[in-house]
Amino acid sequence: MARVHALLTLLRSNRAMRVPALILLALLAACDSPSPAFMHSPATRIEVNGLLFSVRVRGAEAEALRLGPEKIPRLRDVLASGALAIEQVSGCAIANPTKRAPALEGDHAIVRARLDC
Repeated sequence: MARVHALLTLLRSNRAMRVPALILLALLAACDSPSPAFMHSPATRIEVNGLLFSVRVRGAEAEALRLGPEKIPRLRDVLASGALAIEQVSGCAIANPTKRAPALEGDHAIVRARLDC
């Protein structure tokens, strides 16, 4: 925490450092950072339909993080490709949705799924 405070202090005092620091932060934000539930699950990188994903599986759940600098594709393409990536890495099918919980959900950056193994 002290390092973050020191960086913020430096950025406030030195305008010339702001742009490079913001670029660095943007690059770090694009890293392969899973949600807390998948933090200790190993990642497998896979390309599906031209989109690169980092897939993590934990029990009957999985998540696929979309990687890469390409333009944001249509949401339905990301969800379909993410689901296929999850199925290929896990070896399981996406579970059927229930009234209480969808089997597949996500956005342009991350796709989460319940698995039927």
